[in-house]
Amino acid sequence: MDNPLDGVLPNFTIFGTEFTELWQKLLAGIWGIAIVMAIVFLIVALASMATASANSNPMAYQTGRTQAIWCAISLVLLAALAVIVGAVLAVVG
Repeated sequence: MDNPLDGVLPNFTIFGTEFTELWQKLLAGIWGIAIVMAIVFLIVALASMATASANSNPMAYQTGRTQAIWCAISLVLLAALAVIVGAVLAVVG
């Protein structure tokens, strides 16, 4: 059986420029909010580490450290999202 999608490429211009601008703005807004949230969570995790360190609580420090690491990883991935998506599309397509 032949591939029915052979030669078909995604194209949002069929819906008009208004639609293209709308989904791009929406995506950019969501992306920006996600970056801000990652920064806030990172600050909270770092503050948790500082509090645990001041109170000599190694378990709370470890929990805060784990949260800070995951927040930092999330922030890096969000910041590099465009590059990651571009690389995946370049490899696949």
